[in-house]
Amino acid sequence: MDANALSRRIDRSVAGWLPTVVRVTAGVLWLSNVSWKIPPNFGESGGKCGGFCKYLADGADHPVVPGSAWVFDTIIRPNVTAFGWLTLFVEAGLAAALLSGRFVRVAAVVGVAQSVGIGLAVANADGEWYWSYGLMIALHLAILAMAPGMRTVPPRVMGACAAGYGAIVALAHTSGGLTGDRSFTLFEQANDFPGDFGRNLFPGSIALGILFIALGAAVWVASSRSASILSVAGYALVGVSAVLLLTYGSDGLLLRLGSRATTAAVVAAVGLSLSAALSGPSTRTDDERATPTNSARARRAIRDRTTGPPDKPGI
Repeated sequence: MDANALSRRIDRSVAGWLPTVVRVTAGVLWLSNVSWKIPPNFGESGGKCGGFCKYLADGADHPVVPGSAWVFDTIIRPNVTAFGWLTLFVEAGLAAALLSGRFVRVAAVVGVAQSVGIGLAVANADGEWYWSYGLMIALHLAILAMAPGMRTVPPRVMGACAAGYGAIVALAHTSGGLTGDRSFTLFEQANDFPGDFGRNLFPGSIALGILFIALGAAVWVASSRSASILSVAGYALVGVSAVLLLTYGSDGLLLRLGSRATTAAVVAAVGLSLSAALSGPSTRTDDERATPTNSARARRAIRDRTTGPPDKPGI
């Protein structure tokens, strides 16, 4: 195989898996950042400001653009609870959409807007690297550009992922008893990675991990059921996730067991994956669904024009 043929083969391979890698990376980014935004006060207590509240204070104390300090100090900080709830639902929704592959274009646009908002709050704060927020914006623009090549995660794959997530949660909390005591067996390091990252991404207990394993197994078994049943079950899980988020507080979600907003976001991701059963892949057009043979032939023709014909044997 000559260098040009090898290059074309690598290009085709990368074009196949890179959109998924970029999408999941962004999903994990948001998933790991929802657990510490805790209602009802979101870090504001007794005149002191920590957590999410401190980030809003940074927007007023370290303005990024002219006028942004006034917006944070006059509009956002006095309404920290309202903006906290809005941020919690937006970021949990972004995690669920990007991990499931549903509504990717909408998630990309909202992700850009959310990244801009975060950057305006903390880009000039002590210890922050302003390029982080530029890269977050670029990441979501890349997702928007690659959205036509992305597909919703199939229910069986999402079920396997949910079970794997549950296994990690259970292993991470083996020292905390069945229902958990907020201690970690894994990720107990003080450093940001993997310590802080793992603690935010896998909160819970052995019991919560078992629940996720059971959910994953149920989705795996149910994946052979009719599309209408899967869709109804999916939207029901999204509703359960919303209820769990609304009951989120300092003691965790309504089901306790060491759960955090991350738990609700993962449940929503599973639900969105199931809800796609009736609509099919979110980026396919009606014509493609109606005439799969013609659309496949068209895709092959486009590929041949851009990458050249398949390599001939012996060359």
